[in-house]
Amino acid sequence: MSRRTLLSILVPLVLLGAYFVVTTWVRAHVDALIQHAVGQPLPPFGLTDGAGKQWSLADLRGQRAVLHFFRSRCHVCELEAAAVRELEGNLPPDVVLLHVMTDAVLKFPAEETAKAIASKHYARPILMADATFVDAFHKVSWSNVTPVTYVVDAQGVVRYGLRGAQTRAVIEQALAAVK
Repeated sequence: MSRRTLLSILVPLVLLGAYFVVTTWVRAHVDALIQHAVGQPLPPFGLTDGAGKQWSLADLRGQRAVLHFFRSRCHVCELEAAAVRELEGNLPPDVVLLHVMTDAVLKFPAEETAKAIASKHYARPILMADATFVDAFHKVSWSNVTPVTYVVDAQGVVRYGLRGAQTRAVIEQALAAVK
């Protein structure tokens, strides 16, 4: 086998191996960031939804909560949207579901954000996250990692951090495990 043929085989293999090493490291790092929020109380916050209502920690007291982080330009968020809409209509009365959009932190254009919100058809409030709020969960520098769903117990403690597209059943299972 010639040196050129050997190189034409080895170089793609090395690049492919490097790709898998890097993506594995990134996923592990993001998972660690997400899990860092688990077991921690929700931070004090004041975020506004699309209807202009100001939301704070007081609005969630005594209730379980699902915080669903998403953004524009997120293919996986699109794939997950139908399951999240289905979940919205089937939540127990003691559960608050808040969508948390990271577009402002990522400095996406307002028109793009509005278009993404309209395409989701979510019935529950969509809060526009600020850097402080995102940083309390999975760090501003990783605010492009979405979707991420946090499940919070009635005492205000984050009990689950779920990265990637979730099904209704997975979120309902997490909710059933927290009181």
